[in-house]
Amino acid sequence: MAAPHFKLLYVCNGNNARSPLAVASTRAAVANDPDGIIWQIDSAGTEAVEDAPVRYEASIAAESVGLDISEHRTTMLQPHNCDGQDLILAMSWEQVSHIWSLVPQAWDRVFTIKEFVHWSRRAPVRPPILFPNKLAEMRDKIVQAHSVRKRARADYGFWGGIRPQDLNLIDPSGKGPDAWEALAKAMQALTSDVITLLRGPAVVVPAAPRRTAARPKRTGSRTRAKARN
Repeated sequence: MAAPHFKLLYVCNGNNARSPLAVASTRAAVANDPDGIIWQIDSAGTEAVEDAPVRYEASIAAESVGLDISEHRTTMLQPHNCDGQDLILAMSWEQVSHIWSLVPQAWDRVFTIKEFVHWSRRAPVRPPILFPNKLAEMRDKIVQAHSVRKRARADYGFWGGIRPQDLNLIDPSGKGPDAWEALAKAMQALTSDVITLLRGPAVVVPAAPRRTAARPKRTGSRTRAKARN
């Protein structure tokens, strides 16, 4: 039986900084997935110039957290990039809006990365026994996140009670190396949250208690003294 595939697409503007960082962070985190899921992780940009290198600042920021994005080449987002994706995560609301206009049928699988973490944390936890396999369980997490988003919008309006600026992961252009390193660390944290929310926390099997050998009975001078009495 072929291993199950989970398809994840990251989207930013130029596909030369934020989304390549997201891809590298996610690939590093799921390199040895304990559930046997094969993660297909790609990226594209709504305004990308085809086949361009990553930005120098992004490459240096990636190195600061132990990642390498130097071989990445940019891809312009097209409708076919969204075909068959289980989840599409953008960096800003403007990109989500662009994807919705480009591929309307994907609207329930498209979030900003911050938005997905926000709604997934509020989704009900459904027992794994309801699903035939781990892939189906992961896909249901996306369905549940979208359902929570819809209910929040019905109650609080389009933004669902979130400040629009809190949906976005901002490009730190012009803010110096520290801001770029902060972006790389934030991306690692966010992608880690995405992975944990999708597949659930790792199950830790407690170690079996150590068996201690029974102490031999003492047969010293006290026992002999009782015998003489």
